[in-house]
Amino acid sequence: MDTMQQHLLRCVQRMPTFQEVGIAATDGFGERIPLLRAVGAVSNRELPWTDLLRCAQRISTTLLAVVAMGVGAMPATAAPTGLAIMQAVDNREDGDDLTQTMTQTLIDRNGNQRVRHMVGFRKDVGKDKKLLTFFTEPANIRDTALLTFDYDDPSRDDDQWLYLPALKRVRRISSSDRGNYFMGTDFTFEDMKQTPELEDYHWKLLGSEVVDGHDCWKVEGTPASDEVMRELGYSRMVQYVRKDSDFTIRVDYWDQAGRELKHLHIVEMKQIQGIWTALKIVMENVQSRHKTILEASEQRYNSGLKERMFTQRMLKRGYRR
Repeated sequence: MDTMQQHLLRCVQRMPTFQEVGIAATDGFGERIPLLRAVGAVSNRELPWTDLLRCAQRISTTLLAVVAMGVGAMPATAAPTGLAIMQAVDNREDGDDLTQTMTQTLIDRNGNQRVRHMVGFRKDVGKDKKLLTFFTEPANIRDTALLTFDYDDPSRDDDQWLYLPALKRVRRISSSDRGNYFMGTDFTFEDMKQTPELEDYHWKLLGSEVVDGHDCWKVEGTPASDEVMRELGYSRMVQYVRKDSDFTIRVDYWDQAGRELKHLHIVEMKQIQGIWTALKIVMENVQSRHKTILEASEQRYNSGLKERMFTQRMLKRGYRR
């Protein structure tokens, strides 16, 4: 072989296989082949220069066809599934625990506002999450509290308890109640969790869309069963997940009849202690024309919260600085 032939052979041998680019191909003998062996095993067979040239031409034609069909991308660059995207949202870094204060503003269709103040705590216990929220103002709802045990095990129902100080009793939220709205807001009890239960939905990637200047995955969730749809109150949701942070910044919801219901929008977020954090969330119900604005501040991650504070006894005790 002369120098040019050797150079061509080295180039051919460095090319990927059909399998590596996701295509099943056959040679003249009906075998699955690498691209570098389009007319035979060049490393094991003496081939004339003219055959090598035809080999290279055939490879070039094949690669161009692959690109034209849009299937030439390597698996590493292939779009993830809808479920994989939502799993990344569920598993993104959020610290071992979190303490924050919150202001909740409820706005009715006439523009009338009610403002409430809250303090929230979250702790990871293994793969489970425990959340505790206390209302601190105004006086008529002070010490109302919600305790949530969000279990990672899909076969285990999450636990939620609501403490109502006026009645001096703790009410357990059953699975059939999780689609009810929490304390007159536009968030249901289920919405109060960080992410939806992934097993409650079938997830489908609809494509990509730019939201607030960010490239996002657009993922559709449809209830896994009619029972789940009745419990949650949604026939469909679409989540917009930032590709750079696995953070959901918008969610659209449809009611059980398939009508547009409400929209969640993360208006402001930033990194605190290296963790992406939502600072302002707006949930707007287009049917009732009611809106809830949730603003969070004074975040402290990884402060060493004790698991013993996430109990029904602490729920009834109320928040004390």
